[in-house]
Amino acid sequence: MSKFAARLCFFLYLCIMRKELPIYVRIRRRLLNVMLGRKHVGLLVFPDVHLGDWRHLKIGDHVSINRGCNFSCLGGIEIGDYVSIAHGTSLISTEHEYRDPSLPIKAQPVSLHPIAVGSNVWIGAQVCILGGVKIAEGSIVAAGAVVTKSVTEPNSIVGGIPARFIKSRFGD
Repeated sequence: MSKFAARLCFFLYLCIMRKELPIYVRIRRRLLNVMLGRKHVGLLVFPDVHLGDWRHLKIGDHVSINRGCNFSCLGGIEIGDYVSIAHGTSLISTEHEYRDPSLPIKAQPVSLHPIAVGSNVWIGAQVCILGGVKIAEGSIVAAGAVVTKSVTEPNSIVGGIPARFIKSRFGD
């Protein structure tokens, strides 16, 4: 598809972003298919999901993104297959730097750090995942967690602020 078609679809996505009826979930999937350049199987995007810099977003199949999520994609966000993202979750792949004392904080540069979410991952409600983080396949991130470091072991359960390893899903 052309860049024009992708931008037009994003404009239409914004127009229906807050719509509640089930048909709008299917319409959002079709718009995202054009925007992201591939057909997604089983993609569910519920109302009020904000996709900043969506051109840097890759989503697998059978992914659900629930209400009120915010994705800052400029640094790159990749989501595997069979991922469930609960209400109010933020994935933030950009970060303000603060190294130059001669500049006000607002004028400091922004650095980009990709986020990768493996397949078969469940991200609980109100989670914040910061840039540079990778979530291993099969993992669960508990509601309210702030994930500042990668979850490297598959099938891990993490939670807290900052998120820490709690246990393995299978008692290993």
